[in-house]
Amino acid sequence: MNNRTLNVLIAATFIGGACFAAKERVVRFQNHVRVGYDDNIYNTEDATGSGFITEIVNLTAKASFSSRTDALFYWEPNFNYRFDANPEMVVYQDLYGRLNHAISQRAFLTVSDRFRYQQKEGQVETVTGPSDFDQNYMENDLQGSVDYTLNTISYLKVGAGYEFRTWDDSDYGSGAANNDYTQFRGNGSYVRQLKPNKTEGLLGLNYTDHEYDGSRGGYNSLAFFGGLDQNFTPNVTGFGRLGFSMNSVDSGPSSSDTTTPYIQGGLEVNPSARTSLTGSLGYSVYRAENSFYNAQNRLNIGLGARHDITAKINLAASFSYIYGIYDTDYALPGVSSDLKDTYVTLGLRASYQVNRNNFLEAGYLFKTRTTSGGLSEFDGNRVDVAWRLRL
Repeated sequence: MNNRTLNVLIAATFIGGACFAAKERVVRFQNHVRVGYDDNIYNTEDATGSGFITEIVNLTAKASFSSRTDALFYWEPNFNYRFDANPEMVVYQDLYGRLNHAISQRAFLTVSDRFRYQQKEGQVETVTGPSDFDQNYMENDLQGSVDYTLNTISYLKVGAGYEFRTWDDSDYGSGAANNDYTQFRGNGSYVRQLKPNKTEGLLGLNYTDHEYDGSRGGYNSLAFFGGLDQNFTPNVTGFGRLGFSMNSVDSGPSSSDTTTPYIQGGLEVNPSARTSLTGSLGYSVYRAENSFYNAQNRLNIGLGARHDITAKINLAASFSYIYGIYDTDYALPGVSSDLKDTYVTLGLRASYQVNRNNFLEAGYLFKTRTTSGGLSEFDGNRVDVAWRLRL
């Protein structure tokens, strides 16, 4: 057992034990069974289809230790059996804990830790090779932040995070193009209320230091930005961030310095108690999703909609668009061309509440990827029917 895994287990044991030792707690259990078919389980051009049975268990606990301290903990194992896959059975994990504590009347602390064992989604490697068929990884993300109130209309927010990822596939996670990485993040912002209960303005900065294991290199970026959080109406809220980031990309024997825009935005609309719409936009330097570059300029757009047709029937839809621009300045030795990478997903889901604890569901997911280089392009469809038990 390596030090990374041991630290994760210690943190999970501490958070879980603390929740169940609290003075007050609420525990919820949910079991979700899906049966369906995926016509491209490996996300490759030469598609392989398979039926699947998936069971997702969720155990959530909310705990209150005092009037100043509370915590949230959840554990979500995912048991995924695919009839025509290798391996047929894979068990994924998602473990999360968060502690909130009022240090004083002015200072508020939040610490969270999230462990995941998952499969890479969307942007696999070349058409052939073991990385097409073994894209599982272990990831842990530890974050902390402090909000400090300066006066009735302004406060400071500072935070830091440490994340690492380790891949199962030894060919994908080792060697000159090592994809295992560690990432340190720091951020700070000054927030001021411009209109009571309507508008907040802020100035801030984000720092990221991303390092791959071995001699591959990595990148660091420092982003400066300004922004607004706005309540347009009781049913419409949004936020925007605009600035620039100064980036340094180290690709083994060479390095390059670049400046890119920094953009973030989001909008939430609730036209009625039964309908909600969300949207998000982002553009910034981001880690690479392949073995040939150390960074990308990434544009992501997300849309979501939810509507309760009746008190028991619910419909939800989601759309995601990710466009990665890989410049030669970000490339590893031997790569001499730019790369464009586009990944799009569209999801639809319907739910019917049979009674207080039982739900029937049906879902559809479409996924497609196109690139301008020699990476795997594909289309895929997945359908399922499901039963969900909530206690």
